Amino acid sequence: MKFKENQGFSLIEMMVVVAIMGVLAVVAVPKFQLFKAKAIRSEALGTLTQIHLLQQAYQIDNDTYATSLAAAGYTAPTTGLKYGYVLSGVTAFEFLVTATKTNTAKFLSTCSTAGDVATINQTKTINITTDGLAGC
Repeated sequence: MKFKENQGFSLIEMMVVVAIMGVLAVVAVPKFQLFKAKAIRSEALGTLTQIHLLQQAYQIDNDTYATSLAAAGYTAPTTGLKYGYVLSGVTAFEFLVTATKTNTAKFLSTCSTAGDVATINQTKTINITTDGLAGC
């Protein structure tokens, strides 16, 4: 008997491809999620820097810092905000702005989100309470 030439893939070949894809997914997905978490964090750091600049400009004009973010000239976006910003500790010579992650900015269910807070003060000192990426 003469066999026809096989056309297509065997089941074993297909299973090897599926296994390779699974290994690639196991490696790639956590890296992507870490990248996503860092991108979300960069929103807070960028906005804190913007608020710092607004406060410095207000202080130059008024010899004191603004007592509210609106008075400093900051207007929060109406949608897509991943952090909430609060101005506190305002005196003529100092202020503190705190960025706290909102509930809509979940990184992953496996990532630690407790204490994901960043602050900036009048000397542009930025403190991040926790990296917020533990357990990712």
